[in-house]
Amino acid sequence: MKALFRILIVATLLGMIYYYSFIEQPEHEPLEGPNTVQQAIPSEHYENDFNETLSRPTEGVSVFIGKSSELLIKNYGEPLRIDQSGYGYNWWVYNEGTFMMFGVEDDIVTQVYTNDRLVEVSPYEIGQKAEDVYRMTILEGEVTVEMDDNLYMFTMNQEDTKTRLLAKFDGLYAQLYIDSELGKLVGVRYMDGKTLVMQQPYEMQYVGELIEQPVLSSYSQLALHEATAQQLFDLANRFRQQHSLKPLLRLQSLDEAAMAHSEDMFLQNYVSHESPTLGTLTDRLNEKEITYEESGENIATSYYDAIEAVHGWINSSDHRTVLLDEKFTSVGSGVYYDYYTQIFIKQEQIDPFEDSSLQ
Repeated sequence: MKALFRILIVATLLGMIYYYSFIEQPEHEPLEGPNTVQQAIPSEHYENDFNETLSRPTEGVSVFIGKSSELLIKNYGEPLRIDQSGYGYNWWVYNEGTFMMFGVEDDIVTQVYTNDRLVEVSPYEIGQKAEDVYRMTILEGEVTVEMDDNLYMFTMNQEDTKTRLLAKFDGLYAQLYIDSELGKLVGVRYMDGKTLVMQQPYEMQYVGELIEQPVLSSYSQLALHEATAQQLFDLANRFRQQHSLKPLLRLQSLDEAAMAHSEDMFLQNYVSHESPTLGTLTDRLNEKEITYEESGENIATSYYDAIEAVHGWINSSDHRTVLLDEKFTSVGSGVYYDYYTQIFIKQEQIDPFEDSSLQ
């Protein structure tokens, strides 16, 4: 009888160890971006007052817009890497010390993004209170872009005004990314008018011709998927750094699991943490034989790039909790067209055979 009692105790303990060794965070609703319902609407006539504009900044990273990429090299040196985009420009990524991403097309700088407090984004500052941003910005519900004989009008909805303002400067446009929970400016993207029209980050109407996105070859599309996944990793760690959290280790096996889920969502036309064929996150991690103690996952669709997707997660309570969870140690990112997956795990000891060279 005593032997049977001991066996039951051991079996119970082993069951508890197994259960708590594979804790998966409760699932939350997938995040669908503004591009879900957004489409360009032609307009036969539009009366426009052409918006009041702010004076163009004379300091900070926005001064590079419209300038030669040689000026970037002169000021910052060669970029850490050059990433494919889906809009005709390449991202020049600087991520050693400070973090900046410059869009460069035909050797001309077309846009710049940063969420780094050490980068000057005059007239704003990363970390600035949102109320100060609102006070110093001319807030318009509609912002127009004039190009030759064409006119494009962007309309911000209520959510946009809370989390990603669009400001018009003289020959320059700025997307101001607000952390709605902290009430602070946490990212800035400056761009020229053509880039804004090409990306269509807000509901857009136009008079004239619509600028079409370039059609990518299969090779370029694959490079875009890989580049966007790398940017998800960069952005996740930079936001964690803003919150004094340790950086995450990037694992190739997690990248592969995240990429497989993004591709599966695209091919089977669903958006969920549970795949009809691959199962739950736990199932997918077990299939890859990934050892972990706890796990979490963020997914999203209908964002036009990694910057927009991560800022969407930042302003979604459930996704933010996963992204900024201090217990996670490792991450994998996967992107397939506009389906985004990021998987987070806690590991006490990193497997020495895991490929951690991607960090």
